[in-house]
Amino acid sequence: MRYLTIFLLLTVSTALATEVHFSRDENGNVVFSDKPSANSERFEVKEIPTMPALVVPAKETTDTKKPVETFEYTTLTLVSPTHEQSIPMGHAGNVQVTGVLSPGLRPSDTIFLLNRQQVLRKGRQTSFDLTNLSRGEHVLQLVVRDKDGKDLIASNPVTIYVQRASVLRRN
Repeated sequence: MRYLTIFLLLTVSTALATEVHFSRDENGNVVFSDKPSANSERFEVKEIPTMPALVVPAKETTDTKKPVETFEYTTLTLVSPTHEQSIPMGHAGNVQVTGVLSPGLRPSDTIFLLNRQQVLRKGRQTSFDLTNLSRGEHVLQLVVRDKDGKDLIASNPVTIYVQRASVLRRN
């Protein structure tokens, strides 16, 4: 009984809330009011058409595996020094090696600078400073490896020639 009374009160209050009266003032302007006046007419407010919200059912997936990440480096190029470049005596075997990697290095990968497959440096940058290289021929290459040590991409090998003063030949 209690719920029926509440329902009736809500229904009646809703019906009363939609009762609107309109009239015209001395200048001919329309005046709306919720209270009837001497010259007012009842205006019936129609309910605005609405549509219930569409409930989209949750998509059931039978595959609980995560999708495999498909990431691939497109280019790794050693741009400096250039192939067959000679490093003059005045540089004391100091060389800056610079490369370009695209797309950028993932957090789980590392860049290695190799000289004839021997690791000279490793890090997260594509630029390395080498100091006091011995005289002679060096074959430099950049390689990106994943956390398991697998080579993902390698640059072009670049051969350089370091010229150093010889202790046997003095000028």
